[in-house]
Amino acid sequence: MRQNMMQGHMMKIMFAVADVDGDGALSFDEVTTIHKRIFETVDANKDGKVTPEEMQAFMRDQ
Repeated sequence: MRQNMMQGHMMKIMFAVADVDGDGALSFDEVTTIHKRIFETVDANKDGKVTPEEMQAFMRDQ
């Protein structure tokens, strides 16, 4: 039960961060921006590709 509450709060926080214009909805551009930032963070060597090793390293370091 407590874990569900935490997940709900995290979802609200993530939504608020992604909803840049504060209109209560996520536009395609807002979602694309978030995905781009995540991709660029995971792509450790900045070659424009994410390998399984980069993904594992990202997940391990979180």
